[in-house]
Amino acid sequence: MLWSAASPHDNAARFAMTTASLDFSALPEAELTDDSGRRLKARLCVTADITHTIAEAVRQNWAVMPTGGLTSAIGSYDYSAPSVDDFAGVVAIRPRAAAMPDIVAADTPLERLASHQIAIDKESGLISAGAGLTFAQVNAALAEIGPNLRVLIDLTSVASAFVGGVIATGGMGPLRLLPSKIVDAVALADGGDTPRLIEGDDLDRVEGMQGWTGMVTAVRLRFFEVPSSEFGLVLPVQGSDTDTMAGLLVYLRRWTQIALPAPGGRIAGEADETVLNGIELVSRDSLSAFIAHAEEPARSKAEGLLQSCDYAGADMLACLTGWSEQSIDDVLMSLLDPETETIGGVMIDFGVGFSSGAEMETFRAIREGAPDLARTRARVARPGKLKPWSSSTDVNIAFPADSSAAAAILESYADYRQAIRALSRELDGAVEVELSAYGHLSPVGIDPHHRVTLVAPEGSQAALAAARLAVAANKRTLIHDLLFAAQRHGATITGGEKGVPSLVEIARAAGGEGRLPNDLKARLERARQAVMAAPVQFSFRAPAELRAEPA
Repeated sequence: MLWSAASPHDNAARFAMTTASLDFSALPEAELTDDSGRRLKARLCVTADITHTIAEAVRQNWAVMPTGGLTSAIGSYDYSAPSVDDFAGVVAIRPRAAAMPDIVAADTPLERLASHQIAIDKESGLISAGAGLTFAQVNAALAEIGPNLRVLIDLTSVASAFVGGVIATGGMGPLRLLPSKIVDAVALADGGDTPRLIEGDDLDRVEGMQGWTGMVTAVRLRFFEVPSSEFGLVLPVQGSDTDTMAGLLVYLRRWTQIALPAPGGRIAGEADETVLNGIELVSRDSLSAFIAHAEEPARSKAEGLLQSCDYAGADMLACLTGWSEQSIDDVLMSLLDPETETIGGVMIDFGVGFSSGAEMETFRAIREGAPDLARTRARVARPGKLKPWSSSTDVNIAFPADSSAAAAILESYADYRQAIRALSRELDGAVEVELSAYGHLSPVGIDPHHRVTLVAPEGSQAALAAARLAVAANKRTLIHDLLFAAQRHGATITGGEKGVPSLVEIARAAGGEGRLPNDLKARLERARQAVMAAPVQFSFRAPAELRAEPA
């Protein structure tokens, strides 16, 4: 999951190596890029034996860059040239994937699991998976022993993100559930002959650490049973009407509260058999851009949703997803407030429902197509234009059952959107400013990503640089506003989707770690201690703040 590439899976097998002969200097260039399209220099090694490959790389003094399913990348994967001067070079080590996982005995030690292997302990409700598999493959293996069994890793990239990379990034999806909430243990290779077993409170020394402390070789996870049917419900909303949006979130709160049962147990919500596992935001602008590039049947369905926005006079869609034993019509009735005939104050006249199967696949294509397109446009150079510059917000906030808290958080984002639109008008004709909003509105984590992409004509480097500074300043103001809103209303900033890099960005915007809430300060200090104790072959990419004690 840690990297994107021009040709993600092409010829991966051709680059695979055995530990019998490891000449890292003979490996091909990895051709890795980050989300802005910037090429990063490293050699690529694909292997099923991560532990021995890493041990050999460390022995030969190569800097190690753990690499996953090549579906995502952020700035934390960059490194400066001087930081690798003392190494023989940089090698990106990627677990070997498999079209079909190899199912091995349930009692196979986690440390001995190969990158393509799975072990299922049905009686204990545990499944172990090698780092080169995807969570779609993990859930497919579980389906063989129970149709509604799954691990609650709810990333949108479950079919492409590697197990090891998900743990390394600490990636969350609509459910806003950190992987560590269902992880029992992690096997971590950091240069020794056998991986280290990481459990309990020490999981945060791996989760969200981007591979700065070692590379995940395998993970043991708890699995659960979920209700049999999946559904989606889309409601048009007005982003500037923060009171109504806040009321919706507070009203839906009881359907989003999930108490995890014992491993293997059945998931149920506090309200009834209907469980909301996500409330996602898609802006009208994002939907319009998606329609221009989408294929059928997603295009027609998206056009229908856009029409719903127009009829409702709305500029955003709240996309509810969940599990239930009921039909989508019965789900709608169970969510409806009989007194107001609304869902938390939001009228349902122009709402659209989706049921399990092909309909949900189309729904996911729309919900995820909008942000995917925004990310793509942010890294693809256009004719006669400079390479785009892009920045996305990532601050996850859990708030109490208080609509004023939710409204204050949402107002901060509304102010940010207004500031970016004002900047767009100011720069009209000099720099194009694109704003795309999408992401999470769950009561256990409001994190509506707002991606700003700047596009300038060739030769306009100075104008682009000035626009970048203006966006960065507005983003710092947003983070300040969110910190203040959280403190004032009893909400909790839990970090972001990109683990420790998100915490570092929040700390920088706040003006230093000293201005952070105590729990975030403690998390950064634990991350610092983990990075400083890690082999330099891994920690060389970590932010400077984590490689030395604070001044």
